[in-house]
Amino acid sequence: MAMDENEEVTGTLGIERWVQFAFIGAALTLFWLLDNFLAGVATFVARKANYAEPPETLVTAGAAIVSILVAVSLYKNEKINRFAHEVAFELANVTWPTRKETWSQTVVVMIVSAIAAVILGIFDATWSAVTDLIY
Repeated sequence: MAMDENEEVTGTLGIERWVQFAFIGAALTLFWLLDNFLAGVATFVARKANYAEPPETLVTAGAAIVSILVAVSLYKNEKINRFAHEVAFELANVTWPTRKETWSQTVVVMIVSAIAAVILGIFDATWSAVTDLIY
């Protein structure tokens, strides 16, 4: 991210807030995945070894700790943080279509899809008739 060395970032978050939201979202996704994965592994191991299953809160706490540590370490990684800032900056510069443009493009896609379905239906009916004649 090309920032002036003297620029004050603490006053307004700007793009930084979106980067932080992205890392929080990634941490929550990782937490969910780890929680489910570790719960499944713990259940599998406990059943195979005839041990009691560990408490769910212990597995959830472990998944939460690991996901927080991973998210913080990735956030502090200079290359990954710079990449996230560049992505957020580029997304901030995207010109999104208006509601009217989106609706008109959606209508075009629906019409073209209907035309393609009719053409494919005609080809299918024709091919079925030809193969019925041959067989």
